[in-house]
Amino acid sequence: MSAFSVTLRKGLARHGVRALFAGVGLVALAGCSLFDMWTGDPAVSLPDSGSWVVLPMRAFVSRENIRVDGLQLCTKMRCGYDAAIERFTVTGPGALAIERSLAEPKRLAALLAKSDPKSKMPPPTVSVDSFGSGGWQGIQLAMTGGKKAHHINAYAVGQRKADETSFIVVIAGEPRIARKLIDEATQ
Repeated sequence: MSAFSVTLRKGLARHGVRALFAGVGLVALAGCSLFDMWTGDPAVSLPDSGSWVVLPMRAFVSRENIRVDGLQLCTKMRCGYDAAIERFTVTGPGALAIERSLAEPKRLAALLAKSDPKSKMPPPTVSVDSFGSGGWQGIQLAMTGGKKAHHINAYAVGQRKADETSFIVVIAGEPRIARKLIDEATQ
């Protein structure tokens, strides 16, 4: 091996290590601002929160007027039931549009029960009723459909504060679980 190749290897190794540390430092600095997007906060505080998985949904929402406050889910294997809870805040006209949708349960039920002309599946069976808990107002939804006639129970409620509205959405397979979760979430 020539002296030139030994010197070249030592130089590359020395500079390569420095470049690696500099790169890690830059990624760490850049990551500080991105870290917030990729971490998740619980949607709500639940008594059995240790079983719930918190998902980092902020990274996937690109609309400036929507802020994901938290998303968490639990599976039968961890909690004994399947459920998801999301809390998000909307500002501006988008908040008013969602509030109007939640204030018209019959219209919302008709939209959800509409069959897709491209699908061979029958339209789902949908039931939507008004619901309120404390200062939260919205809907209670039950829907059955799909190839295996899956059934979901859901609540979607909103609470206006100044120029923004916070929303909580709970989805579960069992009606009593969905009701328990929305009651805990809106306390």
